[in-house]
Amino acid sequence: MWLIVQSTNISYKNTAEEFNQTINSLQDNYTDLMTEKHQLQNNFNSLSQKNLEDFKSLNEKNGSVCFFMSSELKSWSDSRQYCRERGADLVIINTEEKQVSLVWIGLSDREQEGVMKWVDNSTLKQGFWIKGEPNDEHGIEDCIELTPSHPALNWNDLPCSEMRKGFCEK
Repeated sequence: MWLIVQSTNISYKNTAEEFNQTINSLQDNYTDLMTEKHQLQNNFNSLSQKNLEDFKSLNEKNGSVCFFMSSELKSWSDSRQYCRERGADLVIINTEEKQVSLVWIGLSDREQEGVMKWVDNSTLKQGFWIKGEPNDEHGIEDCIELTPSHPALNWNDLPCSEMRKGFCEK
């Protein structure tokens, strides 16, 4: 009977050692991942600051046009404010080449339903609408987004409170 108990003790001891090794390995992996996370966050912060500095430098050149996109989802109004704080405004799309996806652009009919105006107060001359848009669904869609589901003609009206990135132009 003593041999059985001794064998069981060895078995428990081996299991406990394996468990401790697994815990130590997981802790090491966690520490490595946290270190990598901090390095990535620092790299992102540096790049964001560099992009802002590059943007400011480009804007100082006469006649240059610069585009940039917010890194956070915001309402149409908050996106416009984000652009304005950086000396720009939401983009005015007057060629297909300026189109990107899933962002607010500087077009709305907020002042008068059905009268689309750009943020510079000029009226819309040419649009790139998804078929059936703008439709002012439920009477609350006044701001315009670009959507990736329709690559060629991809404008859609949405409620201005929806969260999108802002596509800015200077």
